[in-house]
Amino acid sequence: MNDPLWAALGPSRLLSTLILLLLPAPARPDAVLDVAGSVVSAAPRLEVRVTLTNRGDLPAGPIDVIGELVGERREARFSGSLAPGASGDVPLDFAPAPPRPGLHALTLLLEHPLEGPPDGAGNRPMSSQRAWLLLALGARPAEAVRIRADPLRLDVRGALVVRLESRDGDAQRVRLRAFTARGLRPDGDAIDVAVPPQGQATASVPIARAGAPRGSRQALLLVAETPDGPLSRASVAAATVDVLPDPALLPRLRVPLLVEGLALLALALGSEARERARGRRAPPA
Repeated sequence: MNDPLWAALGPSRLLSTLILLLLPAPARPDAVLDVAGSVVSAAPRLEVRVTLTNRGDLPAGPIDVIGELVGERREARFSGSLAPGASGDVPLDFAPAPPRPGLHALTLLLEHPLEGPPDGAGNRPMSSQRAWLLLALGARPAEAVRIRADPLRLDVRGALVVRLESRDGDAQRVRLRAFTARGLRPDGDAIDVAVPPQGQATASVPIARAGAPRGSRQALLLVAETPDGPLSRASVAAATVDVLPDPALLPRLRVPLLVEGLALLALALGSEARERARGRRAPPA
């Protein structure tokens, strides 16, 4: 066998190297944050207590919390570190009364640094996830619609297919918005959807990749709110987006490389067996 790669590595190390090309990178354990909350006071400001619980295997902190309610955006920070299983509270305050009473969606963006080396720009790796709370403010109506999204496999841009059904058998008009974490972004404005009394309406929500790692699974929120009428009736659902793997040359060559490596190993083993057989047949000197 005159292959220089074979000569440098030998059969076992070459096979190990080729097999490593086929294996995905090991998953890194992470902190997973659960969210609960309650309205603490309605005046002079609407104060919401957001309770964060770390359900993951690693500590998390400091944690930046960005909340949006009825178009108002507020930020707060949990400055400490949450150990696995621990909980902590973060207050968010908003204008004292929404334009309409009813059921409102408080969307949350939770971000905290992760362990690991910085990227080329010097930025630390970050965990970024979405969460939400439904708040009954001044009235407690039922949600207007059910929301369900088809799975989306995303390369650079794609359309998330969203299906909406009336919960009470009445026709509804809702305004549909997508809220993404870091790595994805909505590629358009809110969409008005007419939902029939029976059956379902379908909407297409444009989503763009904005740095999400290749081969990762991302989550986003879909919020549908009734823009008209005396009461606000919000509905929220989570959707998943699978970012397609890297289409670079090496992933496409992994299987051919493995086949070639196995063929080289078989040839080497056969050559070695023939050499041993010749040695046994050779007459003694």
